Amino acid sequence: MPKDRARKLCPKFIGPYKVIESNPETSNYKLDLPQTLVNQRIHPVFHVSLLRPFHESDNISFPDQTQPELYDFGLDDEHEWFVDEIIGHCHLDDGQLEFKVQWSLGDTTWEPTGNYADLSALD
Repeated sequence: MPKDRARKLCPKFIGPYKVIESNPETSNYKLDLPQTLVNQRIHPVFHVSLLRPFHESDNISFPDQTQPELYDFGLDDEHEWFVDEIIGHCHLDDGQLEFKVQWSLGDTTWEPTGNYADLSALD
């Protein structure tokens, strides 16, 4: 679960993923997960109660529906994002300064000073 994300706003299911192995004795299925999920240490074996069948959308009944998007479970710390706006700031009890940042992807988070100390825009 990504930090700073409300659980109710995260998708209940992600996918679809191909089943590459089944074990009827234990009702477990092994899925062909993308490398991004494997890097996040998500185990590829799931119990049948955690899986749902994928039904492709009908373009005649429901036009212009898009394929389900892959959900990112957070990227490594080396990845950079664009800031739309700095909305506010606050001083914590320990004297640290935090800024409320509106990200280009729509998220709003409180970021401590150490996260952006190397930015050339602040020089």
